[in-house]
Amino acid sequence: MELICEKGIGKTHAKWSPVCTAWYRNMPDIRITAKIEGEEARELVKTCPVGVFDIEELGKNKVGARVKDASKCTSCRECLRFEKFESRLDVGKLKDVFEFHVESLGIYKPEEIVTEALAKLKSKAVFWLDVAKKEEAGVN
Repeated sequence: MELICEKGIGKTHAKWSPVCTAWYRNMPDIRITAKIEGEEARELVKTCPVGVFDIEELGKNKVGARVKDASKCTSCRECLRFEKFESRLDVGKLKDVFEFHVESLGIYKPEEIVTEALAKLKSKAVFWLDVAKKEEAGVN
């Protein structure tokens, strides 16, 4: 049997990339803007397929809806399908909070991949900052 090994980097071809999937998503921001109580609260809990909402006891045999875990939201908008909930729920995304996922294929841990990627990004930013400073100073 003859075996040939070839070493390369992901910049040359994707087959040498240590990353399978890298993705991010902005974190959901879900707020109940007006009280949802009683049977409507139970209906809202059943409406959400991923369990974002829960029932809370309000005392004197009263129950209300509350946001249990907004991070579970997939933005399916099932909770807004009914008019009675549409005006009482605010479903959006946080602009400055997000999840970042990196899945590794090879021997590198995701943490190592992200650290190396950030170091590379930093070196490129420093390079272009130097180019901009030289351009501003009129040096070619």
